[in-house]
Amino acid sequence: MPTVTLLATVLLAAPQQPDTVPLFAAREPIELSLVADFSAIRSDRAATPEERPALLVLAADPSRDTIEAQLRPRGDFRRDPGNCTFPPLRLNLKTKQAEGTAFEGQDKLKVVVPCRPALDAYEQYVLTEYTIYRMYGLITEASFRVRLARINFVDTSGGNEPFTRWAFFIEDDDALAARLGGQKLDIPEGNHVRVEYLDARQAALVAVFQYMIGNTDWADDAVHNIELVQAYGAIRPVPYDFDFSGLVNAPYAIPDPKLGTKTVRERLYRGWCRTDVDTETILRTFRDNREAIATTVAETPGVSADGVRAAMGYLDGFWEAIETPERAQRRIFRDCRALPR
Repeated sequence: MPTVTLLATVLLAAPQQPDTVPLFAAREPIELSLVADFSAIRSDRAATPEERPALLVLAADPSRDTIEAQLRPRGDFRRDPGNCTFPPLRLNLKTKQAEGTAFEGQDKLKVVVPCRPALDAYEQYVLTEYTIYRMYGLITEASFRVRLARINFVDTSGGNEPFTRWAFFIEDDDALAARLGGQKLDIPEGNHVRVEYLDARQAALVAVFQYMIGNTDWADDAVHNIELVQAYGAIRPVPYDFDFSGLVNAPYAIPDPKLGTKTVRERLYRGWCRTDVDTETILRTFRDNREAIATTVAETPGVSADGVRAAMGYLDGFWEAIETPERAQRRIFRDCRALPR
């Protein structure tokens, strides 16, 4: 694979600003209807999906808070009808119409929806993935903001009855980069980034978090399910898409056969073997946030009692593994990947 050489130039970017946009400043779920031709959207398998007209109708004041938008399917795996019956979505909002609403300041947004909305279990997978984003946000500010939503999906084609499910919005890539005081790096598909250009501590933080949730469906050097943000010479990896993790445990999630693991519930550390990172400091960050992580899991709206118990039980394996530096070395860091030459 070709490698992209990145210059670690100092960007003249604005200092990091607190998250004050209405959509992500609040934590309570937002209720709305999303109106579009979902029959056409669900059947769109084109490499470049078509944007179609949509309306966001906010439940708080539907007579006033109606926002025009464009909507298209996104992703790859979940657009395959053999895997999912409903694809993840991308919204392109008319920003002027969003003024004065919870969506003020938003332009483009990812929407994560149940892969199979007719089945309750798939709604639980969405809620768990939302919780994972919230958990990672406790560990570092270099994380995507999310907002839980109760959405009534209305199909204008008449081909499907309206249904209401839990879903969530994800902060746009460019908005994330601006909030971190930098810019997003676009790496051509099939290229790799030199590992030594990545912020060492942030890369280790990502790797330990992915180990915690049992996720191996990522690669910072290959920029797979990773966004790269450069600010002040540092290139910070930011993870996304956690539905293949052991914590979510979706039935369609299987590990890469090359890894040698049998299920996604089997944890495997995919971080790099670096001597310039104090791993104990990294682990202390997680230990310090253990109670907050447990609270986030327990208090996510809509998650079943069984789901909370399962998540807590799975995370217990991680907390036990990092109880001492020696145990963490044996169970986690000994599997680190050798730096590419």
